Amino acid sequence: MGDASVILEGVEDPESGEALYSTVHGAGRVMSRTKAAGRIRRRKRWECSQRECERRFQSKEETCPDHPSAGKRKVWIEEQLKPGVVDWPAVQAQLCERGIVLVGGGADEAPEVYKRLPEVLAAHGDTIRVKHRLTPIGVAMAGRDTFDPYKD
Repeated sequence: MGDASVILEGVEDPESGEALYSTVHGAGRVMSRTKAAGRIRRRKRWECSQRECERRFQSKEETCPDHPSAGKRKVWIEEQLKPGVVDWPAVQAQLCERGIVLVGGGADEAPEVYKRLPEVLAAHGDTIRVKHRLTPIGVAMAGRDTFDPYKD
């Protein structure tokens, strides 16, 4: 998210065959998404459709005592069941201080949940060659409130 990335190529080396001619496709996680961001439960609720009313209800059948003729709309609320270990506001502030524009994202994708790239590249030894180093200036990711069917 905020760390440098690389474009690399595989290089013929005696170790390449032992690695099945495979190479790095990401640094890899050091913690799960749940450990990083915490456990959250999303619950469906209903709220009064009157703009100024803040009443919420467990079911659609309940009536707002202040606006009995008003309709209701479905809303999703999030309950934090267990906090995560990543301080997401601090991560956002650090990225901002470094001049990196962040759109979306969440604690489960923060830089500290991944292995350090230099160590990963070093572990691959002479089977790779770094062609380019890329420094981030902006990051765009699905946010926490966006459904992503590809997250693990």
